[in-house]
Amino acid sequence: MSSLSDRIVPLCDLLLGAAYADAQFKDNEDAEVRGMLEDMMGGELTPEIEKQIASFDPKKFDLLKTAGAFASDSDDDRRKILFLVAAVNDADEEVDFSEDEYLRDVAGALFLPADALKGLTVDVEIEELRETFEKVRKGPPPPPKAKKDPSVDVDMD
Repeated sequence: MSSLSDRIVPLCDLLLGAAYADAQFKDNEDAEVRGMLEDMMGGELTPEIEKQIASFDPKKFDLLKTAGAFASDSDDDRRKILFLVAAVNDADEEVDFSEDEYLRDVAGALFLPADALKGLTVDVEIEELRETFEKVRKGPPPPPKAKKDPSVDVDMD
């Protein structure tokens, strides 16, 4: 993983992409990203990396281009990037499908086989969830309407 230190800027972007995957950049995700980068840099973050974190725009982030910086790395090194991304996803202690999707997208952008995600992603039958959601969203059928009988028999005696 020491080979990543010379590509700390694209790695920083990949980690920030994970932090922003659910559209909420929380303090614990910020701390996780900063902690990882500090560990890899062997100390405090440089002004360049601080600027990178402060100016990161998830809407302009190009995952494929960024992941390209690691294209010539070994499968093991690219898998390590997945573990780092997964750790950022876990930092907010919430299971979020958008974070899970981002992790899958990173694996694809790094050209890793599907088994690289084993144990890192939520395995859910998406189609089953959609069907359940549609049933819940529609709600129960309306109650039957009272029949209107044009003749009303009222006995006053």
